[in-house]
Amino acid sequence: GTRYRRGGSHREPAVSIVVRYPGRACLLGEHCDWAGGASLAMPLAQGVRITAEPAATGLRIRTLLDGRLREGSWPVAGAIERDGGPLRFVPAAAAALWARGIQIPPVLLWADSDLPAGRGFSSSAAFCLAVLDALSRHAGAPLDPAALAELAFHVEHALLGVACGRLDPLACVAGAPVLLRWDQQGRAPLRRLWPCQPLHFVVAAFPKARDTGRILAALNRYLHADLRAPEHPEAVAAVREAITIFASEAERAAPALEAGDAAALGGCMNRAQTAYARMAAHVPALSAPGLARAVLALKSAGAYGAKFSGAGGDGSVIAVFPDAATAQASQLQLERDHGLSAWTRTLEEQ
Repeated sequence: GTRYRRGGSHREPAVSIVVRYPGRACLLGEHCDWAGGASLAMPLAQGVRITAEPAATGLRIRTLLDGRLREGSWPVAGAIERDGGPLRFVPAAAAALWARGIQIPPVLLWADSDLPAGRGFSSSAAFCLAVLDALSRHAGAPLDPAALAELAFHVEHALLGVACGRLDPLACVAGAPVLLRWDQQGRAPLRRLWPCQPLHFVVAAFPKARDTGRILAALNRYLHADLRAPEHPEAVAAVREAITIFASEAERAAPALEAGDAAALGGCMNRAQTAYARMAAHVPALSAPGLARAVLALKSAGAYGAKFSGAGGDGSVIAVFPDAATAQASQLQLERDHGLSAWTRTLEEQ
């Protein structure tokens, strides 16, 4: 809850403000926010929670985001620290708000998360959104979801130099499954979708974070290569084909999701995973032997479709199942036999 004292035209935070943003799983259309096309994503149950409390001075945070205590302090106007570690989003968010004329009173932030970092679940976007929302509310100037998503993208991409698009903040801020059709500027209106029949998923994370920066650098290199004389023509062709398939399967899967047609949605996911595997055969940064084993295990356990989720590599995997019981059994098998952290997720009509 958010509570305010009211007086005159200014609103000051009374005791505390609590906000929470979920992570997201990309069903289809990874990388299309910067490469072009469409993306289909859904929110997770896991997320990031921020509590903002009035303080005597400065901007401070205490967090257990990665299982150990981290603390940071900065002036209330923030700072840009590109090498500032996982907490660098906090002063950058404050700086972005001050640049918009939102003056933040001294504040102490508490953060906790059950969302694994570095696995393709948009943990940094969820964290950035939560910080921005908590700080803007603490300043008495809350922002609407679209403005928050755009500002989170600005913080990550422009201020901190993260090679990302707008998919993550838009998917995390939506609070619902979304189809995002990207224009030439990498923008997309939020189109929320809800299935008319329940859809049952398993989402799983590998034990170690994959190297997102290396994956993005490789994809950018081949997608934007000179087509007249590419250095690695097979890799260039495979990457361009895969991105095209990712986008087309996202468009095809949207009506399947709305219809609650798990089999049709699974077929779209399988075609995207096949394209990913062909691409990975030519691009070493995308090699994902653990992902291949997990996809095979999920399909053997009854999944209609299974694929990578997020940037790629051995980061995360998602699968759709015919029913909740089969999904739960597969989740337990992934944890027991493959050492992954796994969760079930059911999408239902709103």
